[in-house]
Amino acid sequence: MQTNISHLKQMESCHILRIFGYYFILLWIIGTVLNGTLLYTLIRNSKLRQLSTNILIGGLLLSDFIGACFEIPFPALSLIHCRWIFTYTGCVFEAIISYFVGCSNMYILCLISIDRYSIMTRPFQPPSNIIQRTYISIGCIYILSLFWTIMPLLGWSSYDYEGLGLSCSIQWTERSLNVISYNITVLIFIYFIPVMIILITNIRNHRRSFTLKVNQSFVQRRLLIERRVLHTISLVIGFLIAWTPYAILVLIRAFFDANHIPRIMDTIPALFAKTSFIWNPLIFIVRNGNFRHYIPFILNKHRSKSNKDAKRLQFCVYQHSMVK
Repeated sequence: MQTNISHLKQMESCHILRIFGYYFILLWIIGTVLNGTLLYTLIRNSKLRQLSTNILIGGLLLSDFIGACFEIPFPALSLIHCRWIFTYTGCVFEAIISYFVGCSNMYILCLISIDRYSIMTRPFQPPSNIIQRTYISIGCIYILSLFWTIMPLLGWSSYDYEGLGLSCSIQWTERSLNVISYNITVLIFIYFIPVMIILITNIRNHRRSFTLKVNQSFVQRRLLIERRVLHTISLVIGFLIAWTPYAILVLIRAFFDANHIPRIMDTIPALFAKTSFIWNPLIFIVRNGNFRHYIPFILNKHRSKSNKDAKRLQFCVYQHSMVK
């Protein structure tokens, strides 16, 4: 199989790539530590696992932890050496991990939006079986993501080097029916449909918060608390910012002539998408009071403040809510 690995001859370009490489080493360390710490916090504290949204967040953390540990090192070390230093098998492995994490994160974010919409529309819904259904949903998401990543290994499309040959992904540029059919399918079912669901559910949540009757004071206070939980929207925005440039590039490469695009510009969106591994844990630490309360390295004053807030809000928060 022909590859488009570029052995860079200009030292100036190589120095630029090394800067990106050291930056990815930093992302590797930060992503592994943050995702690992939050995942450990979720596992150790059973109270956090009583909320369906926190379980979904745990699914995101697990995916990001896998990506940070096993996927980022490949492009990081290759950038430092200014060439792909692993075999084609390493290329396929890196692409599978990256693809699996991207698919599972998109689906879980979609499920979080649906979960939030369910809470907003049915605030008095009993929490029975919600936790069990959440675990089953995450398992189904992982299986579905694994399905999309295995298909190229079974002959429906393939994995190949991309850009400067410093990372790997699905084959986007080949014009055969086999590749085009797969590309269209994954773009629809992995990107466009989940994004539409996320947008529709969040827009309806926003509209519903302004259409309550005045005498529904209890529900109003309940929804007011939910509106203050902006980390769900922050997660979606962060993920889309990281992956949308790459999705646009993929559309251009898959259906148009991409020869006029410089190869370095063909590489940057793919590398930028990998930074999404550290966005989720940073957002959780900043915006999610549940995790801040239990993370060992948070200051005691933050813990005491969270305790006071929890006591004040306990009377109007349900067990399966996004806020506790």
